[in-house]
Parts: sequence; structure tokens; C-alpha cells
Amino acid sequence: MFLRYTRQQGFTLVELATVLVIIGLILGLAFKGKDLVDGAKVKSAQAGANKVLAAMNIYAERYGRYPGDGCSAAEPPGATTPANCNEAPNGSYTAAEAALFMPLLTNTRILSHADARTPFGANWQAGVGQAGTQTQANALYLTAGAAAQVDLRYVCAMDMQYDDGDPAAGNIRSDAGSGDGPDQYRAGDDCWSNKTSMQSLNIRLLP
Repeated sequence: MFLRYTRQQGFTLVELATVLVIIGLILGLAFKGKDLVDGAKVKSAQAGANKVLAAMNIYAERYGRYPGDGCSAAEPPGATTPANCNEAPNGSYTAAEAALFMPLLTNTRILSHADARTPFGANWQAGVGQAGTQTQANALYLTAGAAAQVDLRYVCAMDMQYDDGDPAAGNIRSDAGSGDGPDQYRAGDDCWSNKTSMQSLNIRLLP
């Protein structure tokens, strides 16, 4: 009678170490990929704002006024055309005129509907400055949809990279507070850690 010897199967330390290294690489690539996506959104938002600004200037050269300036509030955005904006432009916007800013750019095909979309899932809108968003009164701002609609990490990163890093000053503003809290940021702050709130994003267009 012969006894059959069965060898125990298992992983060697080298094999375990190899698996752990591979897992570490995969996790590292995943986190790096998220960083790249986040950075791309910030660049895309700034590029989108620049396209709107360029379209605004093209409109002014073509029609002799900025989009919305001198437009009646009675005109629905979908039917608004430059010909219907026949009131004297004065370079100052009411809320009703600001609401027609983006429709005029897209209705005249100076700006495509794709370029009128933010990378944050909303359409760009124009609005008059107000204290609630720490924007300057009577100035015209490009906003990323309704208030409190953009992840503060993106707002903070845009302000740091393209402006002064102060939510209450400069050309990029927000209703965020100034500090290190989850609903705050300030110059030199780390935008990607401990920022958990949704805030407004306002980019100055005029004057």
C-alpha cells in the first residue's frame, strides 16, 4: 500500500508582493485619472467662458451693441433676434436684458449650443451683479447656472488658476466664504481637500 503525498498549494511572498504592487498601481492610476478629469473640467470651464466673451465681442462688432442691451423684457428668449432689440443701448443691464444675453448669442449662431453648455451640467447664463453672490452691482457676469450649483472645488481651482483666489474680489467670484472650511477658500488654499459644498460661479463680462 502506497501513501500518496499531496503538496500544499499556496502563494509565495514574491507572488503576494507582485499582486500588491499591481493593486497599488491600479489605485494610483485611478486617483491620477480623477485628478486629470477634475483638472480638465476647470480648463474646460475657463475655455468656455473665453468663448462666450469672444462671442460677445463679435456680436458687438456686428450689431453695434452687446447682446441683450436695449432688448425688451417682453420678448421671449427663444424668439429674440437682434432686430427685436430696438431700444437705445446704454451699456447697463437690467435682469431682463441679462436673461436675453445667451439666447441672442445662440440664436444668431455666433455661439453654438454646445459652447453655451458648462462642463458642470448646466447652461451658461448672464446675470447682473448682486450682494448675495459677492459680485459687483451693475456689472454683468457669466454664471454657471443657478446659485449654489457648482462644486466648490472647481470654483476654487478656477479662481486660483485664473484670478486672485479671493471669492469676493477679482473677475471670478462666488458666494463662498473666505477661509479653509468646507464652504470657503482663500488664496493659496488647497482646493481639492475638505471642500464639500456647492456654490455659485460668476465670471465678469462687463464693464
